[in-house]
Amino acid sequence: MTSTTFADQSPDLTDWLPGAVPPVHEGVYERRVSDGTFSCWNGNQWNADADSPAEAAGSQAASRDQNASWRGLVAQSSLPCATCKGHTVVDRGQHEETDADLIGECPDC
Repeated sequence: MTSTTFADQSPDLTDWLPGAVPPVHEGVYERRVSDGTFSCWNGNQWNADADSPAEAAGSQAASRDQNASWRGLVAQSSLPCATCKGHTVVDRGQHEETDADLIGECPDC
């Protein structure tokens, strides 16, 4: 039996940047925090840390660590978005009081 080797499809990432330097674009980034690997930058603050890009995109609470180092993609990836899997929207469940669907545009697309 012959084995097939696939090329690494991991996107190129920036160097780690200091927490004092905020990202230019909103979206999910990899961070050096103890509560998870990913956080979503909303333009003003880091939202709660999570173990996956999709979980990070759905978080609205503030991260406990606003000054952790972070890194992102060097260029836009040709792979489907890891946050929404290429669907361009993120389902955040339902509003507790009104039961309205909380579906919004993906912050990473």
